[in-house]
Amino acid sequence: MGKRCICEICTCGRHHCPHRPWRPGGDYGECLVTSYNTAYKPHPLQPRESCKPDNSALRSEEPLSDKTTFRTDYIKHPLDKPFIHQHEPYKRPAGEIDTLTSYHRDYTEKHAPPAQMIKHDGQRQLPARFEGEPTYKIDYRKWPIERHQAKAPDGWVPPSQPFEGQSTFTRDFKKYNELPRKSMRPAEGHHMSDAPFDGNTGYRDDYIRHPLQPRDVREKDLYKAPNAPFDGMTTFNRDYTKKNAPKTESCKPSSEAFQSDAPLDDLTTFKNDYRRWNGERPYVHHQDQYKKPEGEMDHNTTHRLQYKPHPVQKVAIMKPGEGRVMIPGEFNGLTNYKSDYKPWGIQREQPKARDGWVPNNIPFDGTPTYKAHYIPHSIAPTKSMKPDASALTSDAPFDDTTMYRTEYVRKQADICPAAIIDTNSSRYTYVETDSRGHKQYMPVFEQTSSLHHSSSGIPKIPAAMVAA
Repeated sequence: MGKRCICEICTCGRHHCPHRPWRPGGDYGECLVTSYNTAYKPHPLQPRESCKPDNSALRSEEPLSDKTTFRTDYIKHPLDKPFIHQHEPYKRPAGEIDTLTSYHRDYTEKHAPPAQMIKHDGQRQLPARFEGEPTYKIDYRKWPIERHQAKAPDGWVPPSQPFEGQSTFTRDFKKYNELPRKSMRPAEGHHMSDAPFDGNTGYRDDYIRHPLQPRDVREKDLYKAPNAPFDGMTTFNRDYTKKNAPKTESCKPSSEAFQSDAPLDDLTTFKNDYRRWNGERPYVHHQDQYKKPEGEMDHNTTHRLQYKPHPVQKVAIMKPGEGRVMIPGEFNGLTNYKSDYKPWGIQREQPKARDGWVPNNIPFDGTPTYKAHYIPHSIAPTKSMKPDASALTSDAPFDDTTMYRTEYVRKQADICPAAIIDTNSSRYTYVETDSRGHKQYMPVFEQTSSLHHSSSGIPKIPAAMVAA
């Protein structure tokens, strides 16, 4: 079988060897071995076909049809004017309107004397004349200011040259005959080319390949077996020896119940500190009983004594006069609107009939195309998807047979050899780690047979066997 890594030994697919190559200095770098480099192979590439549609317009020799679903399915029927409900004419109720209101009845006209004029005393005047000059007149004096004459605008002189009709935009911005701008769209020749793909690049043409110098190979030292016999003593057996120590006592408390022959002492801190005292009820003050005052109560108030009832007079009717005041003469209804805006005889434009259309003389029977073309079908009622309750009331034993139990046979799962690769139960022993970071393992029986046939004559015992 030879040397194998963890990836080759694993049978479950969950174990992989660490892809971390070793570098000089004892550190580990990034992985140089990936599944992309090992599993994916390069394939020849072909030019991608263009998805752009053809520039030619869609043409058809058939004449244009003006038939639509509306024209084919909907038949035009004569329309009647909609029914308009005529309201009944207004009829004036018989009798006269009573204009008496609660306002006229409750609020009557009162006659009161006119208010007396209150005359105030005249303004207080001093007998002498005020002869004084305020500080405003002393500090701020009136100076003679000359009025500036308004400047008359210069007389406008019309231009003597004739108007050419040319604006500043037309005079300043002149049109130049320039060639149309070249399109930046790349040519489509390489998309439709049948020539083979030219893979020449600047790197391939300019790069000069130089021969590599031979690598220095260091000679490996020959294995020299030790002269001393093999000592099976390990550091663990030498440092950790068997000690005679007493058995550790259990920290578990005893399961026996606590028993005592002394009488139970019911004296607690509460009973000892808080003792019962003879308390007295608090004093409660009782209110004096109500005593009715002597004599009778006088129900007269200032409102009853001061405000006395007076006879109410009947409210006079404030009914307006009969009719409006008529002005003699005839009413002139001429306005500016009637004199300036005169009605013109405008006739409403009649709809123009379509060429070749003949109205249908058959009266409408009231049956539309929907009712005439629709055929009713008998439909069975939808069956309920609700499950019946027969399973709830069944006395049969429960059948737990499933497809999993009948179709899937239980198989014995073997332990993956890579899961126990570095334990005593492993059938593989570690040999070396290559330059790419792969740990190489070899079966124990192959390594043992190779050691027996080695040139040194002294067999090398695997580390797994030594630990066992």
